[in-house]
Amino acid sequence: MIAAPPFTNTLECDINAMRFRAKYVSASENGDYYQVAFENTDPADNAADVGGPDSPYLLIQRQFEDPDGGLCYVETHDEGYIGHFRLRSTELTPSRLLLEIARNRNNRIEVIFDIGQSEFEEVQRVIGIISGKSSPDDGHAL
Repeated sequence: MIAAPPFTNTLECDINAMRFRAKYVSASENGDYYQVAFENTDPADNAADVGGPDSPYLLIQRQFEDPDGGLCYVETHDEGYIGHFRLRSTELTPSRLLLEIARNRNNRIEVIFDIGQSEFEEVQRVIGIISGKSSPDDGHAL
């Protein structure tokens, strides 16, 4: 009889992961402030939609006006993922974002979406700046 392998961190990562599909993806900058948003309510709709489990979203922000120690603000529909964190890694494709937050619990967020090439390039540029992979001054790699 072969013994079952012990539990591994793979299970822990799955427990600490949030996954959802987003209908709308946007990237923006305002001076020294950068933001990407993945949501299911139309951001152009000015109605006061209340987020919740039926309306998952992810908001990632970073400011460069003051030294921030590399921290980003992360906000989601799940309070367990809200706060100022360092990003351990980001993987972005035209259909998926995988974000790993530098902490032990609630540390992975995966968002599935469908955007065009020009939208992807803008999201990629802003996520590069937020994550520190490129400079906010010119958007080029550091």
